[in-house]
Amino acid sequence: MKIAVSRARRQRLSPQHRKGVFFVLAVICLMGAMTFVGMSVDLGMITLTKTRMQAAADAAALSAAQEIVVAVRDASWNSESGLDMDAVQTAAAADARAMAEYVASMNGFYLDPDTDVTLGRRLLSSDGVTYTESWGTGPFNCVKVDIRKNNADASAPDAKLPLIFAPMAGERTQVITTTATAFIESRDIVCTLDYSSSMNDDSCMSNATINRLTKAAVEANLDAIWTALVNSDVRFSDDPSTQKFPATGFGSLNSAAGTTNNSSSQSAIEALGLYTPAQNYYDDWSYTTSGDNRYSTTANGYEYRRYTQGSYNGQLRRKPISGGTWTTVSETTAPGYFPTIPESAIPFPQEGKNTSTGLRLGKPSVATSKSRWLAYADFVRTNGNLNNQGYRYKYGYRTLMVYLMESRVSNSQSEDLWRAPCYPFHGMKMGMDTFCQFMTDLSYGDNIGLVDYAVEARIESGLNDDGADTTVDLGTSLMSTRYQDINTIQQHKQAGHYSSNTATGDGIMKGIQLLNSHGRYGAQKAILLMTDGQPNIYPSGFNL
Repeated sequence: MKIAVSRARRQRLSPQHRKGVFFVLAVICLMGAMTFVGMSVDLGMITLTKTRMQAAADAAALSAAQEIVVAVRDASWNSESGLDMDAVQTAAAADARAMAEYVASMNGFYLDPDTDVTLGRRLLSSDGVTYTESWGTGPFNCVKVDIRKNNADASAPDAKLPLIFAPMAGERTQVITTTATAFIESRDIVCTLDYSSSMNDDSCMSNATINRLTKAAVEANLDAIWTALVNSDVRFSDDPSTQKFPATGFGSLNSAAGTTNNSSSQSAIEALGLYTPAQNYYDDWSYTTSGDNRYSTTANGYEYRRYTQGSYNGQLRRKPISGGTWTTVSETTAPGYFPTIPESAIPFPQEGKNTSTGLRLGKPSVATSKSRWLAYADFVRTNGNLNNQGYRYKYGYRTLMVYLMESRVSNSQSEDLWRAPCYPFHGMKMGMDTFCQFMTDLSYGDNIGLVDYAVEARIESGLNDDGADTTVDLGTSLMSTRYQDINTIQQHKQAGHYSSNTATGDGIMKGIQLLNSHGRYGAQKAILLMTDGQPNIYPSGFNL
């Protein structure tokens, strides 16, 4: 019985009853395999196309952003009105859109420059990490480019991507979009400026300057310096009724070329009316130093003696010529008597400052003015450069300006030279003024700071100079967008403002310190270095 059942079961499972089963299974498997192959091919096409589109969008965005840079670089600058930012933005937008379209087409893709290219403004925050973007708002410094394949029209250049195998599953096309954004990176710029005294050299009369610029050009600049000081109408801090630089000059020092006087310094300043000694009724009497110093004369039957030293100092004594004794008499009885006229001087035109407090010293006294006029006269008589250019013994506006720039150069000595166009320092100031105005007009959110150097470098944090007529306090914003405040600070400085030499390395080091301490993490950092010569000093212990 068992054997019969087993034989029957084997008969039902014999090969002749399984024919055609594999074919059905193979067809099913093949269809599945072909579906997966088709999906792989279509997915590969989608991925490849999207990759190419993204690369094209990246290139188009970068190229468009560069067009903004070019538009700004090529923009015309007007010293009066500044940068016409509206015109720059119009040109930048047109050029950026055209360039994005061109680059996309060169990569085989289509974009509509009016709808697929968006310009905007990107500002880096003070933390150097976060930023804000505002699209469609200028000034433009970023570009967003979209490349799309989403048009249902198969003949359109931006038609959806046709698929090969997907139509079997009902999907004939695929929408693909890519976006790329490029921007002009924010910058942190430290302006490192040379404040050494040699920044006056182009306005002085050295042979090197004359040979390079011509004597006529230097003379014209000296005249401009004088005119600027006159036009400033600056007054003494303790005497607002007195001009420091009157248009009529100082006594016979009343012309650009100058009054010639080849006598001693004392005689010269007296002849020019810069200083007048005290006048006494006895000045013309005979003077003797034998015994007590005295002046002597005879008149009206008497011999008179006016003592200036000894036991009778300050007294007038007389005795009859015919004989008799000496007696002290009132000075009003002296022949030709007049009250003493005290010494006087035209105030030297610069007060100077207290080096401890930084405060102006007030209108120079007679004694101080005399001392400074004598120093000026010594300079005119002995300076080799003035002699070489034919200005020895010539007392005028030009030699006075040269004297201030060479011998009284610091702000603590000549507090008003910042008002005058002394070169090349004034050229640097004008360049900084243009730079600050440009940054203001550009409004890209770039931060700037100010470092200056002479014997030592310093990071400028404000303006509080006595006599500057304005103040600035940067507080902790040593690197910021306060362009005009920084401009105001540098406009009120002069060559040799603090000291004379050129410690360029210390200026660079302080610039690096400022960038490290106040620069933003995500900003491009730069030092804008201005100098007229070679470094010639460094602070004690300096190591760059």
